Amino acid sequence: MPVIPHTPWEYRNIPIPPGIRDKVIEVLKNKINAGAYEPCQSSYRGKWFCVLKKNGAIRIVHDLQPLNRVSIRDAGLLPILDDFVEPFAGRTCYTVFDLFWGFD
Repeated sequence: MPVIPHTPWEYRNIPIPPGIRDKVIEVLKNKINAGAYEPCQSSYRGKWFCVLKKNGAIRIVHDLQPLNRVSIRDAGLLPILDDFVEPFAGRTCYTVFDLFWGFD
C-alpha cells in the first residue's frame, strides 16, 4: 500500500470491560485460527475496540484513521458495472462469497 513518509504510530487500545474479556479472547482466537489475524513484529500498533452486536456477539472494530491519513489514494475509477456483467448474460453463474470475516 503506497503511503507518504511518516512516523509509525503506537496507540493504546480502549480497555476491554472485564465482563466481556473472555468473549473477546475467544473471538481473537477464532480469527487467528481462521487466518484473518496473524502474528507480526510491526512498529505500528493501531487502536481497536469491541462493540456488542444485537444478538450479543462481539464485533472487533479497528480504528484505521491514522492509516487513512498517510495513504496515497488511487485515482483510478471503478469499472462500469454493465461492462463487467454483460459477458455473463444468458449464462448461469454459481459462486460463493465468504464475507464473514469482512463484515462479521
